[in-house]
Amino acid sequence: MQLTLEQWMRGLYTEFRRQKVKLVLMFTVVALVMLAVGVYLPKRFESSTTILIAEKNIIEPLMAGRAVQTDVRSFGRNAREILSSRRVIEDVIQHGEWDLTKLSPMQLEMLMEKVIEQTRVQNVGANLLKISYSDTDPQRAFKVTRRLADLFIQESTQTKQNESREAFEFIDYQVRQYHQKLLDAEKNLKEFRGGNADARPGSQADVGLMINRLRQQIGQTRLQLSEEREKEKSLLRQLSGEAVFSMHVGKEEQIRDRVLELQNQKENMLLNFYETHPDVTRLTHQIEELERTLQEEISQRKQAVRNGGDEEKLLQRSPLYQELRRQLAATRTQIATLQTRLRLTEESLSEEMERSVRVANSEAQLAELTRDYEVNRNIYQDLLQRRESARVSMDMDMKGQSLAFIIKEPAALPIKPKGLGLRHFAVAGILLGILVPVGYVAFLMQVDPRVRVAIAIRRDLGLRVLASIPPLYTPAQRAVNRIITAVLVVLVLAVFVTYGYVGYLRYTHNLMVPPLGIS
Repeated sequence: MQLTLEQWMRGLYTEFRRQKVKLVLMFTVVALVMLAVGVYLPKRFESSTTILIAEKNIIEPLMAGRAVQTDVRSFGRNAREILSSRRVIEDVIQHGEWDLTKLSPMQLEMLMEKVIEQTRVQNVGANLLKISYSDTDPQRAFKVTRRLADLFIQESTQTKQNESREAFEFIDYQVRQYHQKLLDAEKNLKEFRGGNADARPGSQADVGLMINRLRQQIGQTRLQLSEEREKEKSLLRQLSGEAVFSMHVGKEEQIRDRVLELQNQKENMLLNFYETHPDVTRLTHQIEELERTLQEEISQRKQAVRNGGDEEKLLQRSPLYQELRRQLAATRTQIATLQTRLRLTEESLSEEMERSVRVANSEAQLAELTRDYEVNRNIYQDLLQRRESARVSMDMDMKGQSLAFIIKEPAALPIKPKGLGLRHFAVAGILLGILVPVGYVAFLMQVDPRVRVAIAIRRDLGLRVLASIPPLYTPAQRAVNRIITAVLVVLVLAVFVTYGYVGYLRYTHNLMVPPLGIS
């Protein structure tokens, strides 16, 4: 049924007058129930503290590169795990003043889980950590929050010290291990070099140079040997020709040739000088001497022929023949020398080739031993630096200079509960106390088919309404109605008085709360 706002208001007013007892009771019940919920609902008091994790201090620039700085974000990520550990929760429960004597082991476990659930850890800014704890007891919320902050700082500091000490011990153990490895590698390298003469730097280059030099010597020796052999053949041919020549010509022909040569020189000099010139005179004497020698040779040859002398003796008396034999002997000696040198050089080349193989194998082993030594040395030196950095970091952590925890905002005793308070439930009670009856009447007007306004008859049935007769009450009914109305008014006033009284009690109770920070 479609009604105007004015018709709705009239209908609501009519229905309210008709069912005022039920509606006032609904208002009273809803308002008092909401007030009771606000009064008896456990209040949640939350206390929080803010911790500044100092990332920079005066030590950091001085120890840059020598000490490992702690990543502040790691503490923020691990704060929840630190505060949820069993040791921390047991300590918090001891300081929370719970009556543990009346709790069974199962109840104790449930209490620990409840404390973990009521604890919140948040990153609220750069290097800022907020720890909050809520409880029905403000004193306990304050004490637990303060203890959580102290335990977080204590556990974080202890954890950092333990990590630094463990890191130092681990690196120190590694340093000892690699120091022994370095000594073993150095010993192996020294023994290998001592037992292998070829295991020296540059041995392969020396062997290569020696091989090249020997090959050059072999080539030169073979060339010289070939030349000497050709020379030997030539001398043998010359000796054969000289023997024939000496058998027919002999020394006489040589003297005659020499005489003719000197006579030619004398004739040439007489063209320019007199016979009394010293040079001409010297040539004349030489010619005369050679002629006497020629005559003596002729006489000796004839005498030898007469005496039956052999040709071999005549041949041996030839100076040219003797010279050729001497040269042949020297050439054969040189050939033997070159052959011996070639054989020795080839043997040396074979030895150097074998040495080259040994040097290659030795250099491979030496390279492997040297590489192991250098790797162990580099790792050892790096570990030494890391150990010193770990030592400095450990000393700084032990003295509390690597990381500073500053309580930026200490825990305070909460006065006002967190979340919905009595004021919110009181306002909600009044509003719901009004809205619930109004909603009930509106719903009733929608589903109840009874006619409450005259215009509905004319519009829905098409009938004309001639008059509207209001309800008539007897004097006794009016008196009862007035009494009921007065009772309802008193009931509504009682609700508001109750609200005021409860608010007054809560206000006076808040004034009696101890000052902040008093435990």
